Amino acid sequence: MIGHSRRSVLYVPGDSEKMLRRSATMPADLLLLNLEDGVAASQKDLARDTVVRALQQVDFGAREVVVRVNGLDTETGKSDLAAVVSRRIDGICLPKIEKKEEIQAADSAILTVESRAAIPRGTVRLHAMIESAAGVLHAAEIAAASPRMASLIFGSADYANDIRCRPGPDRREFLLAMQMMVVASRAAGIDAIDAPCFDLKNPDALRRESDSARRLGFEGKSALHPDQLPVINQTFDVTEAEVAWAEDVLAELDEAEKRGKALSTLDGNLIDNPHRAAAKRILQRKDSRLKIED
Repeated sequence: MIGHSRRSVLYVPGDSEKMLRRSATMPADLLLLNLEDGVAASQKDLARDTVVRALQQVDFGAREVVVRVNGLDTETGKSDLAAVVSRRIDGICLPKIEKKEEIQAADSAILTVESRAAIPRGTVRLHAMIESAAGVLHAAEIAAASPRMASLIFGSADYANDIRCRPGPDRREFLLAMQMMVVASRAAGIDAIDAPCFDLKNPDALRRESDSARRLGFEGKSALHPDQLPVINQTFDVTEAEVAWAEDVLAELDEAEKRGKALSTLDGNLIDNPHRAAAKRILQRKDSRLKIED
């Protein structure tokens, strides 16, 4: 984490200077400036130049700024990396990752640029898109492949195509992949970000997807349109009830500790160290949310 939570990840088309500038005013925790899918092959160079110009000229405030580059096994991707790493970015998003070696190669390539640009080693974090059966099966190795790793991001459209499933409204076809991503991410101490809701004009569908992802353990969800951000932020935010519970848990356990006890009860429920850790995490999320919204 770089100072705030990743409740919402907004995809911003790299070939649209208007959207890049507008994104600096959006209530997204993380801006994903996109040079890969969604940018026509004939516009790749233009998009790269447009993103670099935005990074030089636009004040994105407290928002985390990450650039999704093209695959580093292509000349386009290598050019993307060289152009943006030396700019004021927080991270690089790598598409269609299927094995740890891809992360390690990216780590090495970024280190070279950091060294040349006198940027402290490890400044630029890595976000890996998991978009295939192979990516899901190797998620644990990918998540732990580099100290730069910050998150695994689910790419459900490519994943569905790869495994040849037909996802329904409840997305149960994705359940195994999503659970494996959460377990892999948490084991490595990084975040898991859910795929976007493609039904752009259906806030009920977005809310269902967001609620399901949060219950599974995802940190946040991607958005394809700014109008999706309020629902996502609200769903992944901590509630007043959660904050009150967290404060009560810490107060009760602190009192128990004064009595020489490691556990106590709150509203008839046993509480101990795991509940203390959960309470601290809730309050930390509350504080990090305030930093991005101030």
